[in-house]
Amino acid sequence: MRKFGLGLKLSLLIVSLVVVLTSSIFAIYRRVNYLQERELKLRMIGMARIMSIKIEADKLELIKPEHSSESTAVFQDIKQSLLKLKNTSPLIDSVYTMVKSDKPDIWLFLVDSGDVRKAHARCGEAYDVSNFPDMRVAFDGPSVDNKFTQDKWGVFQSAYAPIYNKDGKAIAIIGLDVKAESILAMKLFLTRMFLGILILGIFISLLLGWFFSRSITRPINSLMLGVEELGKGNLEHKVIVKSSDELAQLAVAFNKMSAELMGEKRKLQRYYIETIKSLIRALEAKDKYTSGHSERVAHYAIHIAQRLGLPEKDIKLLEEVAALHDIGKIGMPAEILNKNGPLTKEEQDVVKQHPTVGEEILKPIEFLEPGLSAVRDHHERQDGTGYPNGIKGGLISIFAAIAAVADSYDAMTSDRPYRKALSKEEAINILEKSKGTQFNSEVVDAFVQYLESQKPKA
Repeated sequence: MRKFGLGLKLSLLIVSLVVVLTSSIFAIYRRVNYLQERELKLRMIGMARIMSIKIEADKLELIKPEHSSESTAVFQDIKQSLLKLKNTSPLIDSVYTMVKSDKPDIWLFLVDSGDVRKAHARCGEAYDVSNFPDMRVAFDGPSVDNKFTQDKWGVFQSAYAPIYNKDGKAIAIIGLDVKAESILAMKLFLTRMFLGILILGIFISLLLGWFFSRSITRPINSLMLGVEELGKGNLEHKVIVKSSDELAQLAVAFNKMSAELMGEKRKLQRYYIETIKSLIRALEAKDKYTSGHSERVAHYAIHIAQRLGLPEKDIKLLEEVAALHDIGKIGMPAEILNKNGPLTKEEQDVVKQHPTVGEEILKPIEFLEPGLSAVRDHHERQDGTGYPNGIKGGLISIFAAIAAVADSYDAMTSDRPYRKALSKEEAINILEKSKGTQFNSEVVDAFVQYLESQKPKA
């Protein structure tokens, strides 16, 4: 029987490496591409939902679906609002509102953010939605196109959300379009990056396969483990090869690739966070009583953490989550958030959902996960009577305890529709009295020390 020569064995080894590497990187590419598409759809739905809250339904109902309405003040007011919403993200091509007509599947445009000097939908212009299944359900709840759609304005992927009046009736929908070119550009960048990684991986595999035989078994196993970890989504895994040859270079290249992927992922997460923060600021800006609340809570939280001696990396993380602690309120009805008076039990139950909703919104951002307790538990109390889970004492993280004190102090020292702001001394007195029952005693002491160290401005 003819024996296989070393050259043939090496060739088989090289072919096997190339196949495994190509398959693994292709699997990673498909996974990252899927996650990118899902994140974009979630972000578009979230933006559409927020935008629907920002539009005043009572003003929108005053606009008649006809060309002559374009000269009215209320039309121009709504148009300016849509332009501001469009400018919150560079991905958005246009934002518009539509109402149903008396004909099945024929909807009418009301206001479009488009430039009057360019092609845009006119007020009262009819639009046949029969071929857009994801759009047809927009009056029932937020939705997003599963694939690109095409009309006379171009090729887009769009998200929609209903606009409710004070009676809770969907009187119109808001839509936002993202051009197909923008989405395809993101995918092209991802494809080019993975293609470069694949070519680099194949080249290095071929180079190493020609010069090494049995001595490469252990390093290759280490590299394959790294590929498997990368395929599982563990972008922080590092490959360690204790040698000074080409395999060590491959490990460096692999780790560099992982670092670049992690960097791109963090960029996407940072963009997501900044988008959320801009939406929070936009939401707070509509209410003079809560304007700047999140930023002040983050500011107080930093100083409390510094007084408690928390590590710098924990302080940075706390600053991020503290600024996002009320993100769960973005989906709550405006009439509850801005109610001038006490809430009913049913309204209180809705409000008590915002910590859990906020945690779910931020879960996709992996590096925030260690600090999400500040979002989920900042309304928990030391005596266990808080919400949403009624935990107490040592079960409440230091992040959540800090956020609770900072949030409560800013609420007490800010004007509200139903009361005037308390003085600094009054708020401190309430914090002191609530130590051990509502608030963590050490956190209150640290915060009071910081407040008393601040001299009044001249």
